[in-house]
Formats: sequence, structure tokens, C-alpha cells
Amino acid sequence: EAMKKLILIFIFCTSLHANKSIIGFYKDGKMIEKPVIPKEDNQDKKILNTKSSVRDKIIDYAQSKLGAKYVWGATGPNTFDCSGFVQYVYKKSVNMDLPRVSTDQASYKPKVSLMSMRKGDLVFFETTGLGRISHVGIYMGEKQFIHASSGGKRVMISSLDTDYYNRSFRWGINPFI
Repeated sequence: EAMKKLILIFIFCTSLHANKSIIGFYKDGKMIEKPVIPKEDNQDKKILNTKSSVRDKIIDYAQSKLGAKYVWGATGPNTFDCSGFVQYVYKKSVNMDLPRVSTDQASYKPKVSLMSMRKGDLVFFETTGLGRISHVGIYMGEKQFIHASSGGKRVMISSLDTDYYNRSFRWGINPFI
């Protein structure tokens, strides 16, 4: 009898996981009881999806500017410097105001490590050798970021795995904290 109950529990759990339409307790091939399955609480999913969709909007909008010309001091809509690009993308995609220059953007929110970054976070670099933040981009995930590059003379996607950006990367920030 105990073994039958154990088998029924196993079948129930397996069915619950595999296909909610066949859930039930069976005896001699007939369903004898259909359990009540609580509805999922979608509130947490809505919160996560909202944050995720905001981050997606940022990335999508940033990518729509791929190839735009780099011009020092430019803030859009068709030419950008690095911090002007980040500021413009956040304002136009999610109506978020960020500071204008990369040094101010870098201290705008608490720092996060590379391991903790999510798409839409900002990535900061020291590229001048002067010991201060001099470049910023938008993290896209998988160690990729989009930025207005003075070296590339345009908005482009680069990898944090390249020697140059790996050496000059300092930290990220999550602007949603």
C-alpha cells in the first residue's frame, strides 16, 4: 500500500511538471481525484518583466543608433560623444535623466562589478592614463557593450574581452538602483 502511494505521488509530481492538463490521482486507470493547483502569482513576473523590458528598450534604442558619427561634445540626435550617447539613449528610450559627462555618470549610482552587471547597466573606462574615468558605454550582456567610440569614430559594439577594454575597464553602475 505504501509503495502504491509513493508511485501515485511520483506520477502526480511528474505529471505536474510535464503537463498540467493530465494531473490527477488515478486508480485502475481512472482519475479518482483532480488536485487543486494554485494559480501562479504573476506579480513578481510582472515586476521582473517590467525591469527587463525597460532594459530591452534601452538596448534596442541604442542599437538603432549604430553607425552614428562620433563627435566630441555632441549629444545627438545624429552625432555623439560617449557620454552624450549614453545620456541621449536613456532619455529617449526610458525618459531617464543621467548626468552629462562620463566622470559624473560614473559616480551617479553605486558601483557594480563586471560579474554583477546586467544589460542596460553602464560600463566605465579609464582610457587616457590620467587616473580618471574617460569613457562610458551601455552593457548589452555577454561582455558586449555599445558606445560612441572616438577610436572607431562611430557608435559601435565592442567586447570587454578585447585587451584594450579589458585593461581599461574600471566598473559598472546599475542606474536603476
